Amino acid sequence: MGLFGKIFGGGNTIEKLRRALSEKRFTDARFIADELKSGSLTESEREEVEHLRITASDALARLNFDEAVGLRRCGKEAQAEEHIQLALEQVCSEDLRSEIVQLQTGKVIIPESSVSSERAASCATCVSGMSPLSDEDIVQNDTEQQMELILTSYPAELMSAYQAKSEKFRTAFLLAHAGNNEEALHCFQQVDSSEHDALYYFELGSLLARQGQLEQARDLLEKALSFDATLWIAVEALVPVLTALDQSDKAKECVQKCLELGCTAGFCHAQLAMLAAGQGQLERAVDQVQLGLNAGNNDPAFMVFAASLFEQKGEIDAAESLLKKIPATGCGGAINLPLAEFWLRHGRELGRILDTFNAACREDPQNPRWQLRVAQTYLARNWKKDGLQLLKKVIGDPRLSSDLAREAEQTLNNQAV
Repeated sequence: MGLFGKIFGGGNTIEKLRRALSEKRFTDARFIADELKSGSLTESEREEVEHLRITASDALARLNFDEAVGLRRCGKEAQAEEHIQLALEQVCSEDLRSEIVQLQTGKVIIPESSVSSERAASCATCVSGMSPLSDEDIVQNDTEQQMELILTSYPAELMSAYQAKSEKFRTAFLLAHAGNNEEALHCFQQVDSSEHDALYYFELGSLLARQGQLEQARDLLEKALSFDATLWIAVEALVPVLTALDQSDKAKECVQKCLELGCTAGFCHAQLAMLAAGQGQLERAVDQVQLGLNAGNNDPAFMVFAASLFEQKGEIDAAESLLKKIPATGCGGAINLPLAEFWLRHGRELGRILDTFNAACREDPQNPRWQLRVAQTYLARNWKKDGLQLLKKVIGDPRLSSDLAREAEQTLNNQAV
């Protein structure tokens, strides 16, 4: 999934991931992030999704940690241990993991609660002795937390600029990222003209793009770049808008200008490669991919995209070599999933990739993609009975994307020949 999908919707998108985090739906956020990781993402998108996945995972771990502390304070050791185990499964950051381990081993001293003995004995709510917050404090703290969560997906150098914005801008920003587009638009229109800078036009332009108002979105995003020509997130948002308006040449000019002004070369060459590929210019796309790799772009999603172009060009060894550089994450057999799919296409290492796809099925049971891959591997190994049985089951799964559904149908038709 590229930024086009992120802006215009369809399935799980980075916008939905941001919204889930801002609404503190951490379990949903982790699920969305895991689903997005199996798709095609740009370098910056991959970094954003991974960062948000870690944020959601740590938030869940912290909730379970706090629950364990409360239960242990109440003397409910068995239940506390269950929450500790959940926290250990969810946590990503080492500092938090260390806290959880210390709690598990009894090295964390839990202070006595200052609540009354009667309340502590009933344990209806194991609370700390902090003074209650006023409604105003709660609203303010919640707003700050939502801002921080959303801004984790933004370039770090922009965080202070967003945090310094007026209350009206921040309200519009939060409404936009919560999907309340009409309210956000009304609120943005009330922001004082003194704040109509690059960030203002970027946010407003992105909002209109999500609403399908492409020409207005283009004008606003271009205005954002007139204030700050190196604001690469505005370039990233503008490129799919221009492409949708059949202005790919203008999109290339925009990226080229960003490159000339000193924007990250790896990002720019990746954008140029995707534009060329979208126009069917395979040779040009491969050239841009090579420039991106030479510039140090080692984002896994970009490497998968680059390998697919090498494969289309017939440079099979180059494609395989690139895919082998991507680390395996969370699947059996120490093989990353793009490499496993590549080997399946070429009938290689069928035993190893079967272990990998089976592990992916266990870890991501909501994604029928991996069941399809298991079925195809069965058939490649000539295990036709099991392969066809699983394939027919997967074809009827409504969660299967249209592209994969067509692939499944083609696989079934090939077996009938």
